[in-house]
Amino acid sequence: MPAVLEPPSTEAALRDYAEELSHDFEERLDPELTPEESEPNERATVRQKFFDEMRTAIRTIANSPAWRAHDLARDLLLLLEDWRDEMDADPEAIDPEWRQKEVLQRLRVVLQTMIRQMDHDKIDRPEHAATLVTNLMEDVEDREVAGLLETTPKMIARYRSGEVGQIRKNPTRITLIGQLVYELQYSMTPRGMFLWFDAPMDALAGRTPRQLIDDDPIANRAALMSLARGGRAQLDLGGVIHGDVDDGP
Repeated sequence: MPAVLEPPSTEAALRDYAEELSHDFEERLDPELTPEESEPNERATVRQKFFDEMRTAIRTIANSPAWRAHDLARDLLLLLEDWRDEMDADPEAIDPEWRQKEVLQRLRVVLQTMIRQMDHDKIDRPEHAATLVTNLMEDVEDREVAGLLETTPKMIARYRSGEVGQIRKNPTRITLIGQLVYELQYSMTPRGMFLWFDAPMDALAGRTPRQLIDDDPIANRAALMSLARGGRAQLDLGGVIHGDVDDGP
């Protein structure tokens, strides 16, 4: 990762920077991607170089206006000190008990949490939620997505092309659907995500997510978000009746 003297100036740039840093940690944690240096001095030199680069990157994120006062930024800085302490306790740079790798994994978890929060903050705005839904449901017909969002196929076509103005009709509904789709994207295909909204579920007493959204998107948000985060494990009464759901890891 290249050094950055000033924090990223936009929300998108900050997210990209955090994502890149997370990938750097992921690669470092993968033994197949990390070369083994045979000499202690060589191992220590490589380790120190990586630490210096990551320290610069972490401080860049922690100093950004959006995060400098946030608990997650403080967590990053504290973990950086833990990492430094573990390195000092391991002068031969062999990390025999994987204590340094544990710190790297915790750093990556914090970064992923930050990225997730940035994504959620963005889709709290209905305009961004509408764009997310239409982009992720790329294989679903405009008229079907329009019915879910309670808008028109013409508006869906505009959303797909990036023409999203201020949304005044059903903003709460669209925002909730965007948040749900954000969670579902990791375990389902585009068509599977759409069908999820019409799948009767045990946890909803046999009702569907769309019915709860129709009733009251605000009052039913917590229950629906919990289901979406559970993915397909909490699908309908008959199990997975839709073949569009991807196989899990």
